[in-house]
Amino acid sequence: MKNIFHSPKVGAGKSVAKRLVILSVFFSLIFSACGGEETANGTEENGDNAYTYTYKTAEFQMEVLKDWEVIDSFTSEYPDELRVAFRSKVKDSIFTPNITVLVEENTGNSASYDFAQRKLSDHEDTLLNYELLGQETVTLTVAGAESKTILSTFEGKNETAGPTLEFMQVTLTEGEDAWIVTATYRPGQDEFLTEQMDAMLRSFTLR
Repeated sequence: MKNIFHSPKVGAGKSVAKRLVILSVFFSLIFSACGGEETANGTEENGDNAYTYTYKTAEFQMEVLKDWEVIDSFTSEYPDELRVAFRSKVKDSIFTPNITVLVEENTGNSASYDFAQRKLSDHEDTLLNYELLGQETVTLTVAGAESKTILSTFEGKNETAGPTLEFMQVTLTEGEDAWIVTATYRPGQDEFLTEQMDAMLRSFTLR
């Protein structure tokens, strides 16, 4: 399999910030077909409905579909920013839906909403055929307090010959850390599944 980390072609002269902009969506591409191992680093509790459970770590929690794989142990080729990936066990011939959680440096200690706006601008610069499909102001929770941010939906591709994919993304910041949760799936994906991925992102909480 081609190493997707190198496909955006970020050279040595590029900044770390530019690299992380790319990784915030392209981590999710890796887990369509390969990478990582299932482990039990997070704890599981009964979820909000019959389809999900609550995945918890010391840093965050979120609702996860019961029939999805959890990948939270990675080899050295995967940068430390990536914390966990969730992937559908139903493999798709074009692209297997997945959700990734990563953390990067929150330069300037931006509020969640401001960081989300900046991230959207970055995606417009780095994705091919980028199109913003929708955005919604949502209120999530950081350490027990409400935090306003943006749940965005957009599409684009990594390479000219690659498939166009849709992304849903939400971000939360806490001090010097910025958490980015990204769902990736092919256009025309089953509506029930996209609704469940939307709910997973809305459930993301920093503890």
